[in-house]
Amino acid sequence: MNNIKKTKLYTILFHSLIIIGAGHGIGIIGIFDVIGIIQIPEIYKNGIQFNMNTDYEDRLSLVVIFSVIGKITLITSLFLNKDTIKNLIALIGILLLWISVYFLTYGNWSYDWLYGFSFFTSIPFIIYSMKLIKLIFENQNRNKKLNINKK
Repeated sequence: MNNIKKTKLYTILFHSLIIIGAGHGIGIIGIFDVIGIIQIPEIYKNGIQFNMNTDYEDRLSLVVIFSVIGKITLITSLFLNKDTIKNLIALIGILLLWISVYFLTYGNWSYDWLYGFSFFTSIPFIIYSMKLIKLIFENQNRNKKLNINKK
């Protein structure tokens, strides 16, 4: 397995291990992803709020939707053959995962400790996602150089 595939898998793993608080407990986002996949029809029936001024727990359904779609997109990029499409799909997946982290950690940190706690547990994901972006762009540049040399 090459370095980009490993980094994609680690990025997905570290995003799944972000700790979030819900109700009177905490959990990892990977569990909420599984529950979210099962509950997607229920989430749509109740409606999705794109309001950033709501409480931490009120944005969890939005976080789960972006998280699930981002992870599915990154996993899909593992199975594609054409490098340019694979890289574009991977970048879209990373962007969706970053948006989910943003929605999870945006808020008044001095008012509620959950925002900061979720952010600090997302640091490994942020590091690996930036490493993945670097590898994608290096791969893209390497492919461009090879195509130029072939001509």
